[in-house]
Amino acid sequence: MESQLSSQVRNPKWSRDEIILTLDFYFRYYPTIPEKNSKEIGELSELLRSLTDRLGHELSDTYRNRNGVYMKLMNLHHFNKQHRGEGLKGGSKLDEEVYKEFEHEHTRLQHVSNAIRNWVHSDAPLIESDIDDEGMEVEEGKLLTRVHRSRERDARIIRRKKEKILRTTRSLTCECCGFDFHKTYGDLGEGFIECHHNKPVSEMIPGEKTTLDDLSLVCSNCHRMIHRQKPWLSVEELKLLLQRKG
Repeated sequence: MESQLSSQVRNPKWSRDEIILTLDFYFRYYPTIPEKNSKEIGELSELLRSLTDRLGHELSDTYRNRNGVYMKLMNLHHFNKQHRGEGLKGGSKLDEEVYKEFEHEHTRLQHVSNAIRNWVHSDAPLIESDIDDEGMEVEEGKLLTRVHRSRERDARIIRRKKEKILRTTRSLTCECCGFDFHKTYGDLGEGFIECHHNKPVSEMIPGEKTTLDDLSLVCSNCHRMIHRQKPWLSVEELKLLLQRKG
């Protein structure tokens, strides 16, 4: 039992963020992947450890060490159709999913990877979030989802957004479906509505301030539906979906 628990600590499942960073490394150096003991592999190992630390998780001494990182690179190499039979079998379903997603989109992969790197090394505060709930994690991974949710829950900017809308429309209605909590629930629903941050998470820069135009007012149901699909729907896309449904 103890050995099983120890193994789980040493070898947790790779997250989408980690696979994105490692795949970006793979394509940056392909076809000449650095050796296991190279400086480059060591730097990737440290980046992956820093990512997990940024998310507030504990690290074992062997977490994402050189051996594990190099093995993951070879797992990803196995999915490269130009090298059938090479690399290492045993890559996860998520490995293959991320590989296929970015196989022909290296520029977007670099953009997302750089965004993750920027937030890994940022000291900007991130709130605890429910990003592990079904459908809540954005395709760019847990860290950028945490960034997104932190922006959506900034009490000061949310209050200012609500005040602006109340001054102009005198009500807080969902921008997707028109639901009004106050009309439905009376005093209990007065002043209540959620905010969705419209800016793509990969374009959020550490230190950048959220503007009122970055936020849309949405009901809880529509907010959940926006976040349920990868990539997330925009407010306009969900609004059009509802209109088509009648």
